[in-house]
Amino acid sequence: MNAENVYYCRKTMQPITIDGDVNKPAWQQADAVCLVDTVSGETPRQKTWCKLLWDDQFLYVAFYCEDDFINAKLTNYNDKIYDEEVVEVFIDDNCDLKSYIEIEVSPLNTMLHYAIYNNLDGHRIAFARLEQTVESAVIDNREGKFWTAEIAIPLSELITAPNNPPRTGDKWLLNLYRIDRPRDGRDEYSAWSPTGKINYHMPEKFGTLVFV
Repeated sequence: MNAENVYYCRKTMQPITIDGDVNKPAWQQADAVCLVDTVSGETPRQKTWCKLLWDDQFLYVAFYCEDDFINAKLTNYNDKIYDEEVVEVFIDDNCDLKSYIEIEVSPLNTMLHYAIYNNLDGHRIAFARLEQTVESAVIDNREGKFWTAEIAIPLSELITAPNNPPRTGDKWLLNLYRIDRPRDGRDEYSAWSPTGKINYHMPEKFGTLVFV
């Protein structure tokens, strides 16, 4: 895990309405982190910031993405939206560095939800979650050149967590990602905790999520 990347996730006392608005009052209590180039760690051309909160039912994630060309067409649940533009949340709730969930959301609010087993030798198995249990909403503001995604992940999906709901001080492993595909130029891969290569399936590079 990356000891430099630690996110202290505050508990919210009221459920968050998932509507894509990442500037609503509930989010003002959460700290923002900016994604960096996943290979170099440098500042990407297009900024992305993220926030997280939790309550006894959900882990909430907010993304704000600058985007001067929104590239998304796929609309079916579990489509290969990683071939277009997405934000992604990877969570290893038992910190075993092998099993984790992967949730992606596109600017069209298309979702992908996998359970992953990664033996870290280049082989991994992805199990598609057939029932859509995660709630998400987006705001696609092409005139303003940005889009947002707001996600509520049921804690019931994190079945290997040592405590569910988490207890204050519990730690999970987590990474936050974005894929941006501009009209012209090189695709941009951003991460909260850089992986050093264009590969997001590197749990040993995940940061630490601390519940407070």
